[in-house]
Amino acid sequence: MLVLVLGSEYHRIEKKEMLMMSKEIILFGDSILAGYVNGHPSDHITKSLQDNFPNYNLINASIPGLTTEEAEDFLPNKVYIHNYALIILGLGTNDDSVYDGLNAGRYAYNLDHLVAKLDPNKIILMGPSYTNWKVNQNQSWPRTIQFSLIAEHCSVIHHLPFLNLNKEMVKTGHPNDLLQADGIHLNQAGNKLLVNQLTNLINKKIAE
Repeated sequence: MLVLVLGSEYHRIEKKEMLMMSKEIILFGDSILAGYVNGHPSDHITKSLQDNFPNYNLINASIPGLTTEEAEDFLPNKVYIHNYALIILGLGTNDDSVYDGLNAGRYAYNLDHLVAKLDPNKIILMGPSYTNWKVNQNQSWPRTIQFSLIAEHCSVIHHLPFLNLNKEMVKTGHPNDLLQADGIHLNQAGNKLLVNQLTNLINKKIAE
């Protein structure tokens, strides 16, 4: 029994040391993780997380408009070139759009395939964001819920830390107040919520 405990503790320490040796945390997602504001990506998310994790180098490799359908094509130049400790994989808000999104089965397949292309031990998975379908007709509340559940199921299957961003925004009681005028992208308050949620998950992951 003592040997098993020591072995488990050694594995935990070894894993933590490996995380510390890899000093990069990558954000790989769509415009939500890109901190999209006024029609352009910003450093709002990156800078806030960098302030929270000064011992790591935050790299935002997110691409506005990105879906799981083409995400794999960007892995060599956006992800594989880095020796990262953690990667925040956040895709789904474009995937679940009504007119130019994907069907649920395709999203599930793509997400599972992306996780397999990365190191599951280094992934924090994030589902699609809440959107105001009354403002943007390309959004749908049922599809947002459906795609959030798909992402959550993927996290369960692969044993990944998961951020249900849609759920966390709704839990505030005023999710529309977290959005910009376009009904899709996060405003300052929304970005603050996102950063706080990611900070909690990153801290838990580092402490494993």
